[in-house]
Amino acid sequence: MTKERPRSKKNPIYLEDITDSRSFEGSRAEKNNFFSANLFMGLYDEKQIMEKLEKVGIINILQQKGFRDILVSIDRQDGYTSRLYVNFRAIAEKTRLIEVIVREGYFKPKQNFIPSYEFTGGLPMLLIEWLSLQDPRAVFTPDKPRLPGQQYPGLGGLKNMQELLYKLGKSSGKDAIIDIPEYFHTAVIYSSLYSRIYSATYAFFSPVDAGIMLAMKRDLCGEMPLADISFAATVDCLVNATTGEPVQWRPSEQVYPISQKLKSYTEDNRYKEIARATMNNHSFSINWEKYEQLKKEGRLDEV
Repeated sequence: MTKERPRSKKNPIYLEDITDSRSFEGSRAEKNNFFSANLFMGLYDEKQIMEKLEKVGIINILQQKGFRDILVSIDRQDGYTSRLYVNFRAIAEKTRLIEVIVREGYFKPKQNFIPSYEFTGGLPMLLIEWLSLQDPRAVFTPDKPRLPGQQYPGLGGLKNMQELLYKLGKSSGKDAIIDIPEYFHTAVIYSSLYSRIYSATYAFFSPVDAGIMLAMKRDLCGEMPLADISFAATVDCLVNATTGEPVQWRPSEQVYPISQKLKSYTEDNRYKEIARATMNNHSFSINWEKYEQLKKEGRLDEV
């Protein structure tokens, strides 16, 4: 069993946080005292969040798994960061089912990949700092092995959680939801799982990174279970298939567009052309011999 990992703050690569240089239009900071009201995103109390969890089907998922006495608690870390916890029976680490940490902010691209999409004024976005849906009573199995970063098996319900995040982002005027996937499997799941929701998918803000992901999925997925591929990428077993040199997995921003202007950016033909050209110029493999050795040494248990 892996030790619980610290919730470190995610640092975007291509998007600069300019929150401190701007104030949200109609800022809720003017309407609520964040530190006394203790509302999620400055808007919702525990009862309202529970209602939203019920509407998107998450409570039903928990009940079907036998969890009762569901408890929702929220916390405001600062004027921009909100934490949501869902437990059963008691509020404790061992009864934690869901943990969500989101940060509201304005983000401005550091690099202009496509002319006419400068976004110089910054985009209001909802950044997922941490998202965990876990079943502390379940055990890993050969059919559902542990993935990097997991302490317990997943609950399911990522699609339902995405619906909740989408509604929270849309109701608060955000252009997009951002996540920075720490692991390869997370990026794969995010880029495919939500394709049926609101006719949009998570896409890398950088079309270059989108192309690299396409090449990795083409070359690696299907060869071995996703769990092994993700572990291999995490413990530096990823290889440039052309040169034989090791390659480091580097996560960057995946965005789920809410506004039409950002959706148009990720669906622009120029974006797709860059992604396609990058994919064609990259090829990957995995050093499975090194991976098996690290596995024997217990290195995967540390991830």
